Amino acid sequence: MAPFGVKVLCIEPGFFKTNVTDSAILTKNVKYLWEKMPQEVRDDYGTEFLEKSIAVMKEKVEKISDGDLMKVVGCMEHAVSAVRPRHRYSPGWDAKLFWLPLSYMPTCVSDYIITSQAIPIAKK
Repeated sequence: MAPFGVKVLCIEPGFFKTNVTDSAILTKNVKYLWEKMPQEVRDDYGTEFLEKSIAVMKEKVEKISDGDLMKVVGCMEHAVSAVRPRHRYSPGWDAKLFWLPLSYMPTCVSDYIITSQAIPIAKK
């Protein structure tokens, strides 16, 4: 896009309190998808997986979600109005302290970090 005079940048927000991170909506959607899966797949995961996943999701998402959406708006405003906007914006403390550093790590390291916290499935 640079040859056309267009500067491309990324705004990569962390978790913010919106409908996307609303526990009730997430729980409803996860249960809906669970019911749509073939019984064989549900048996492989086990019902404990569903219950633990929902519990962990509620705990973690509510804990790390930031209520101040103006952080994202501020980044958007800076991106379009600054003479020299940054290449990358990471609004939210989780984006700056977890997701951004994780994105610079080798894939095998980031995969290990994420999967080390994974809920075990019933079938091995």
